[in-house]
Amino acid sequence: MTEEAEARNERKKRKEAKMQARRAQLALSRQDHGGPLAWRGWFDGSAHPNPGKLGIGALLLGPQGERIEVSQAAGYGNSSEAEYAALTALLQAAVKVRPPPVQLLLYGDSQVVINDVLGTTPVGAKGLETQRATVVALLEQFTEVSLHWLPRHRNGEADKLSQMAVANLTPES
Repeated sequence: MTEEAEARNERKKRKEAKMQARRAQLALSRQDHGGPLAWRGWFDGSAHPNPGKLGIGALLLGPQGERIEVSQAAGYGNSSEAEYAALTALLQAAVKVRPPPVQLLLYGDSQVVINDVLGTTPVGAKGLETQRATVVALLEQFTEVSLHWLPRHRNGEADKLSQMAVANLTPES
């Protein structure tokens, strides 16, 4: 093996070890229900049709009654891409909070995205590697974060925001 190939292999191993450590941290915190300083966030993405126009919705609630809503068009793609875009928008909104959240509890109804981020499936979701890397980089900006799946019927506000975004798209969009 050449020096260049060995160096590339070593970088890949370090990156994978870092991602595994982050996944372990997320997995450990999945049981956490949050303390008095916890921020809570819900995300949802919609594709109409699937694949089709994307709308994303996210809701971030702070411990002092802060409320940040995201409802926007997100281009064209499939439902998993929409879900990842919604999670990314939620995390970006949380990053902008000053001071940043001490504890962040995130909820979504996409098992594909949540399992992909947590690394609970043997193989990552195909075609979503870039989105996963973006989310993992954003997650690393928080000290305490957990990611939870919840049934669609319990994700109503984020779903409503994503549906509003799709409904507001013009035919030329």
